[in-house]
Amino acid sequence: MDTNSNLVHKAIKKYLNCEMSELSLLGSGANGNVYYCKVSEFPYTLALKVTDYAEMLQKEVDTINFINERVDIKLPKIFFCHIKDQEIDKNIMGMSYIDGVGADKLNWIFKGKKKKEFTKSVIDNFLKLQQVTNDKYGVVGGEQYDNWIDYYRPFAKARIDFLTPLVQKGEFPNCVLEILQKAYNKLDVILQDVGKPTLTHGDYWVPNLLVNKKTLEFVGCVDPFNLMWAESEYEIFAMILYPQLKLYKEYKSKVKCSKLIDLKARMYSLFSEVYWFELLGKGSFGFMKWVTKMLEKEFKKHNL
Repeated sequence: MDTNSNLVHKAIKKYLNCEMSELSLLGSGANGNVYYCKVSEFPYTLALKVTDYAEMLQKEVDTINFINERVDIKLPKIFFCHIKDQEIDKNIMGMSYIDGVGADKLNWIFKGKKKKEFTKSVIDNFLKLQQVTNDKYGVVGGEQYDNWIDYYRPFAKARIDFLTPLVQKGEFPNCVLEILQKAYNKLDVILQDVGKPTLTHGDYWVPNLLVNKKTLEFVGCVDPFNLMWAESEYEIFAMILYPQLKLYKEYKSKVKCSKLIDLKARMYSLFSEVYWFELLGKGSFGFMKWVTKMLEKEFKKHNL
């Protein structure tokens, strides 16, 4: 147990009215730690997220509940959410435990039929989410738009405005800002062929896709983020990573895609990475530079 164990025990007692018998770290991410926990009463086992980011945690809870009320995409069930106070000085979410690990931990051992089955299950699960549609685009609970570009243009502009002074001070790579500015200037072309508003998970990528270590079956997904009604090709940008699992290829084999889908995926990926950098105050410049090069190739391929 680490320094969080006492606070976690208090939260278990307060919200589940039972005792904690085991606590072990499952993994650490950009915005917190996730633990496996055993307790004396129902639900007996659960997963706990402990984080310093209260607003992000509450948003994740609301997102999971919103999705679970509409479609089963193997998300955990929320048991409680504690926002830190004088008694328990940590933000803690208790949710059902899914017996699996992020597929990034095991993707190297996937072979043949098992890999194909996993990939198919992940995309079939994702397509169930895309069946939940809306009349307008935009963040759930926020302003809604008739056209996707009316939502995305100000989002993109805000990221550029955030980066500009950092580049001027030499604190951010200029090449990334330049390609984002180019994309922004061509949004009318890039986003002229978009799908209907569909519900997003917001972070549907390999580390958040859980696989059973023994059977190598897909058993769940975690960490939804930034719940919105987006164009149908928006969220797939995260599937490009970990190409050995061929998630992006599987998606494109099952859905009629637009001509600029690859360009859009790279653009969305880069703007998203900047958004995370803005939220957390840290990010991988190396990765952003790599996506920049991929986006430049797409612009050249389409003579844009």
